[in-house]
Amino acid sequence: MVMSSKRAAANLAWDLLELISKTIDNPKSVLKPFAQMKGIGLTRSGYYKKLRRFEKYGLIKEQQTSEGQVFIITSKAKYLRAKAVTKKPRTDGLGSLVIFDIPEEKRKARDTLRRFLTRNGYTQIRESCFLSPFQISQDLQDLIEELKLQKDISFFATKSEYYFS
Repeated sequence: MVMSSKRAAANLAWDLLELISKTIDNPKSVLKPFAQMKGIGLTRSGYYKKLRRFEKYGLIKEQQTSEGQVFIITSKAKYLRAKAVTKKPRTDGLGSLVIFDIPEEKRKARDTLRRFLTRNGYTQIRESCFLSPFQISQDLQDLIEELKLQKDISFFATKSEYYFS
């Protein structure tokens, strides 16, 4: 299964945002060499592999400074970082329940869907059951269409004793 470049860029932007949130307090800062980074949870090769992918998609650029080699965050990455995720809470007191039964032949699509749901505020109840206090977003509907999973997924509005944090 090949995802569209739009979806790949979105996933890559999530990776960059996650790395930035672990390492940078000030959005105008730069990513430094691995030896100067602490607590990022990556190996040296993993760190540089991510940086090269970010650079390939124009999210960062390498620059030599008096402090050594640094990676500067581009305006494209800053825009993606500033762009808010639109999660609309449900106003009817119900939650959104997503249940799916995706065949093993579509394993990659299933894993992509699980990752998307987790990153977008859904709580996993069981392997194929996710609950959220938010409305079903257009991004989720677009992903389902792109992965061709319309027949494998059901949405429900549900009342739950589960408390969202």
